[in-house]
Amino acid sequence: MSDSTTDIDRLAAVLSQRFGHVAVRGDYGWGGNTALCVLDCVLSLNRRYDGFTLPRVIAFAAAHRDITELAHLRSLLAAYPEVGQFGREHLNYNHAQREQTLRGVVDYLLAVGPRFAGATERERLTAWALAAKPADSAGVGVKGFGLAGFQYLRMLLGAQTTKPDVHIIRYVSQIVERPIGAWDALLLLEQAAAKAGLPLREVDGEIWQLAARPPELRGNPTGPG
Repeated sequence: MSDSTTDIDRLAAVLSQRFGHVAVRGDYGWGGNTALCVLDCVLSLNRRYDGFTLPRVIAFAAAHRDITELAHLRSLLAAYPEVGQFGREHLNYNHAQREQTLRGVVDYLLAVGPRFAGATERERLTAWALAAKPADSAGVGVKGFGLAGFQYLRMLLGAQTTKPDVHIIRYVSQIVERPIGAWDALLLLEQAAAKAGLPLREVDGEIWQLAARPPELRGNPTGPG
């Protein structure tokens, strides 16, 4: 038996034991609001989700109930030619490079979305998320937006996949008892979840909950877990 097969079997057994109860969530992400999905994704990059990202997305949603699609968000961004001003005024976040990443991801999805069928922007972007592959992350061309961010965006838009962030990499590394990189973590978890018959996105969320949230916040329906 190859090392790869052994790793998959070992990981599948652990997933079955620890997360065998997990079912597909219908409340993952922000419903039909594609603008909030993108904000959540970009703001969460290398930031604490509950302490930093979630409060800002909730506050933005409350203050801008009319912004539900990417075109709406792009119009608001365009009102601020100085990169960084939008973040300061609407997100309480003074980080021009992160705002540049946000603008780039919005533009990317506005360009790719119309290539897919759907009656709404959410349906078209869900079709994109389902059709996209992890390797497509290399073609986004947005500074600061790599594999983990690309995968999390797909998850928020409906794809059953995983994001190889630090929590996922650490968890899989511990199970297979050796250090691995992002791509190996993604592929191993993908194959192990399939072998265990478990929904990959929700398994990812359970791992994230254990690693990033205190017990009293686990199970919160808002957020990646």
